[in-house]
Amino acid sequence: MQTRHWLQRPWVWWLFLLPVLLFSLSMGSVSLSLDQLFKPDTITYGIVWHLRLPRALNAILVGGSLALAGLLIQNMVKNPLADPYLLGVSGGAASCQLLVIMLGLTVSQAALFFIGFGGSLLATLLVLKLSYHGRIKPNKVTLNGVVMAFGFAAVISFMLSLADGQQIRSMMFWLMGDLSFAQPSWLMGVLLIFCYVLLQRQHSALDLLARGELFARKSGVHAERLNLMVFLMTALLTSMAVAQAGTIGFVGLIIPHIVRLLVGYQHRHLLPISILAGALFLLIADTLARTLLSPVQLPVGIFTALIGVPVFLVLSRKI
Repeated sequence: MQTRHWLQRPWVWWLFLLPVLLFSLSMGSVSLSLDQLFKPDTITYGIVWHLRLPRALNAILVGGSLALAGLLIQNMVKNPLADPYLLGVSGGAASCQLLVIMLGLTVSQAALFFIGFGGSLLATLLVLKLSYHGRIKPNKVTLNGVVMAFGFAAVISFMLSLADGQQIRSMMFWLMGDLSFAQPSWLMGVLLIFCYVLLQRQHSALDLLARGELFARKSGVHAERLNLMVFLMTALLTSMAVAQAGTIGFVGLIIPHIVRLLVGYQHRHLLPISILAGALFLLIADTLARTLLSPVQLPVGIFTALIGVPVFLVLSRKI
């Protein structure tokens, strides 16, 4: 219990995250000492500030967003296998962004981000339309999200079959998750903070909702409105993460389960710790993707899966 008490404090997780961030900045095809990090010359300044730090910040924002989205969707649908991609919104972003790559269109990273974000929002609105009948029905969300995901998977497979060799490589990197090119999005950071602040004000209601809609209603919670808010926040966070870095699996699936085992089931602890744990997990995975076969860089989704599969198999005995 004493260990759980300490792990419930966000500053403890910052003590884990900051050393990993420094390690990530120092490791790569060119190894740097701590002295070089804090007193960089012209070359190391470019490596740290233009390449490694933006990528590390991407990992922190995407990892935190996916972990928070996973926590919310698992609460809403009451399914331990639920993850942010259950809503099918990743397919909307993937279809739009991969179409741009396949057509060879020259667009900026910011434009590509907003194209993917727009596609995922359209998919979100479609799932919402199909699942909302006076209130959000979690079972409808699950069914419609899965069907939408299969539909978009067919569209993506069709595009891959038409693409040439170089386009296929770029598209496959994106599909497996890639943090190497996009700059950190200030919009994503603002949205993550906004969602956290709003959800933290509803932490008691989320605790009641986790015990079931009927129980939440009897306890005075407006379950329909809270479910709608949870759905929209999950969709927005997932849309931003997918548009920024592609489809990165297992972050939103395993991190909420790990955090529940470590800090308990109260959302006032779950919300901040899930964000920090998701950021930490994806930062570690991305550091491995950059350094393990350096100078070759691998998609980060490979490492989240390699770590996530055995971890989930262990967790499945406890959840």
